[in-house]
Amino acid sequence: MDIRQETRQGAQPHHNGIPRESNGQNSDHTEQTPLLANSSSGTTASPNRYSDDATVAEAGARKSTTATLERTVGGRLLHCGKKHSRFVKAIGALLVLCLLAVLLSPWAAQRVLDRAMVLEIQQTEIYDMDQTGFQIHLLSSVHLDSSRDGFMGLTKILEVLVKPTLTIKPTILTLAVPNEEGGRKDRKRRKDVDSEYDMAEFKVERQQLQMGESLQLNISTHVAVTDSALMAEFFGETLDRSTVDLVVRGNILTRLGPLWYVKLRINRLVALEGLRGVQDATLVSMALPDNHPQGGIIMSGVARINNPSKEVSLRMGPVSFGIFIPTKAHPETDFYKIAEMDCQGLQLLAGQVNEVMLSGRLLHLDDWALSEMSLLSDSQGFDKGAGSEKQLLLGELLSTFIRGENSTIQVRALAKDPKLPPWLAEVFKTIVLSMTFPGSPNKDDFIRAIGMDDLQFGFTDDSKSALLTGRLSTELALPPNVTFPIKLLKMKPVVTLRPSKDGVDMASLDVLDFLPTVSQQEGTSLKVDLELKQKTVRVLPGRLAEFNAFLNRSFTEESIEIGIAGDALAVVETGLGTFELGPISFAVATKQKGLGGLISEPPALLGLDVIDSTNHSLTIKATLVLWNPSHISASLGDVSFLWSHTGFVVGMATVPNLNLVAGNNTIECFGMMNPALHCKRKGPSDPECDPEEARNASRAFISKYISGDNSTTIEVLGYPGSTHIPLLQPMLSEFTISSHLPVIDQDFLISATMYLLSSTLVLELKNPLDTEITVLYVNGTASYKDERLGHILVDFEHDIASPKPILIPANDHQDENSGYVKTPRLPVAFDISSVGYEALKKALGGSLEVDVICHIKTRVGNMEMWVDFVKDGVQAEVRKGF
Repeated sequence: MDIRQETRQGAQPHHNGIPRESNGQNSDHTEQTPLLANSSSGTTASPNRYSDDATVAEAGARKSTTATLERTVGGRLLHCGKKHSRFVKAIGALLVLCLLAVLLSPWAAQRVLDRAMVLEIQQTEIYDMDQTGFQIHLLSSVHLDSSRDGFMGLTKILEVLVKPTLTIKPTILTLAVPNEEGGRKDRKRRKDVDSEYDMAEFKVERQQLQMGESLQLNISTHVAVTDSALMAEFFGETLDRSTVDLVVRGNILTRLGPLWYVKLRINRLVALEGLRGVQDATLVSMALPDNHPQGGIIMSGVARINNPSKEVSLRMGPVSFGIFIPTKAHPETDFYKIAEMDCQGLQLLAGQVNEVMLSGRLLHLDDWALSEMSLLSDSQGFDKGAGSEKQLLLGELLSTFIRGENSTIQVRALAKDPKLPPWLAEVFKTIVLSMTFPGSPNKDDFIRAIGMDDLQFGFTDDSKSALLTGRLSTELALPPNVTFPIKLLKMKPVVTLRPSKDGVDMASLDVLDFLPTVSQQEGTSLKVDLELKQKTVRVLPGRLAEFNAFLNRSFTEESIEIGIAGDALAVVETGLGTFELGPISFAVATKQKGLGGLISEPPALLGLDVIDSTNHSLTIKATLVLWNPSHISASLGDVSFLWSHTGFVVGMATVPNLNLVAGNNTIECFGMMNPALHCKRKGPSDPECDPEEARNASRAFISKYISGDNSTTIEVLGYPGSTHIPLLQPMLSEFTISSHLPVIDQDFLISATMYLLSSTLVLELKNPLDTEITVLYVNGTASYKDERLGHILVDFEHDIASPKPILIPANDHQDENSGYVKTPRLPVAFDISSVGYEALKKALGGSLEVDVICHIKTRVGNMEMWVDFVKDGVQAEVRKGF
């Protein structure tokens, strides 16, 4: 056999063995460099041993020949054998190198894969979740970094010289989460990278990579979930953290250019950009239109969720969400579910603000349930007063909403559907978002108006407080998205009063308990009436001057502004249950009608009666009607006033327990007519005061009254001592009204009968007062059309020839004949030369209207006074007889 042929045949098994090893699936021959430790140099040395033995045998066989032949032929053969031996050694060395290349190539490739491969995730989209897993669309780039290949940049040389293609066969890779020591907090990784936990696997199609270029992987595949709990944990971390670690591992078959396939193992830790808690989640719009058939309130809205991750997108089908708020006892761990909402599809696209349409219901308080987290915590304390806690929490949430302030709620996905895959149900438990619950847009207009009607102030001797009774009317402007039925059961307002809306607080209204209310809802308007009974209005320290000015404006001005500010608590009944709402702050102004000085309609003095008298004064009862145009009433206690006529004080009056109400007020006052009060009131400050002036004013007042002249007025004046109530003293000291004198029922002088032949006169008189009047002196003149008819002068006191003084009985104002008297014949001197007397004669047997002027001295009761009686058009009968 030819030596070369033998050599080729001896080398063939080793050559044929290499592809089988490289194409095999035994990982023990493809993993790492230590797999070469069992290889021996004997495999490559066998061809050399086989060549040396043949040469020795050939030399021994020819020893029997001649020495010459040995020297000639043997020498040649020896020379050829040496050349052949060197060739065989070269072939053997080459085979060894090939074998080393075959054996080392997996190790080298693995080394390059582990060190130089750079995988960058650009976009990850998760969607179409089903019973087995979900679809994933992965867009990433892969390239080799030759500076980190572990062979001093050898891959860079290959890239430049050859630019080979790297081919990867289809394979299945595994997704795993790295194991951690100490739980989620310290995140210290173990050194053994094989300690990860598999959670899913996915298929990768055939890929090709040109070395020196970046491979764009665009993979759309189905991920089969193998561990629900791990997958749920991974989803939770993806939603919550800024970065989440994911291990991609598995075996791949790859080859470089046209060479053989090599089995390699991928075990790559990949960092994904998480959603960082899904930032800026806000319920941007919300509608609460009506009660829900199952209880609670219908709720719909739009949530706006910002996905800050630029890599990870999440698209899910229909999802149910629960809205939770923390409990009072354990706010960190325990939550009440207060609402359930559904969305037809949840889409969180990377780097975008995503809008989610929600619909569902706010739950009735009875349907509130503690979250599952609470089952792991100490829930003691929830049984006692749980209803009160629920009411308190709901009230705080809606009060914050009404005030226009944002609240933070927790939104969790609910695994309500029994057909939900177990792995997805576990994932839903990890979807927990903190969301902003926005405040009402009309926060400054919730309490639109406050009216105070039928107000009645009760004043006491307390210098800094008064009692208030009345009706507080409030109009609440509900948010435009809140139209479900609301009934306000009772309210507790904490109110301060101001001179104006933006004025300084001057008084507080003490309401210590909730008061029942009557409410009426019309769309987004809720009108509420609240009855106040004997509530204390307390003047704030240092604000007495402002409060007194307010009282004075209330009395003198026709319209006043009252600023009302404070907070309000309310108990409401809705489809959610009964709960307390508030405190809601408010500051509004309300317009009120003032008393206008009680002169918008002039006061009317209905009657003026003398009920008692002395030598110097008369005790008078006057009936006065005052019109109060406002809705303000006041109990003023005992009040006294001065009477003034033509600028002179002629008397004073007292109104016991004055109660001024809205509308007409008929007031009886008791006074004393005493002109001496004018100078007494001035005292030593005016030593020149002449009491006669006041007496003349008093005389003019009585004269015009009995003459039936109501064109003149009498002034009713307040003064510092008008009341003993400190709060009213500043106001009443400035009080002043004017009233016309009352119209008497019947003229004082009813008629006269003149007897021409006897020159006498008979008068018919009617007492307008309810006390007797005695006529002591009469000096009067009668005229007709300014022509003098005659004169009467009778001094009943001093003229012995005169009749007795004329006594006019008191008028009880019950009997029409009460107070009536007919005088005896009184002497009269007719002016027979006047034109008027001619008219008198012509009227003989008939009557004539005459004008009378009399200066009369009277005794009204016990008080003597002079009065002037003036009357035009007195009916005078003319008779002839004696």
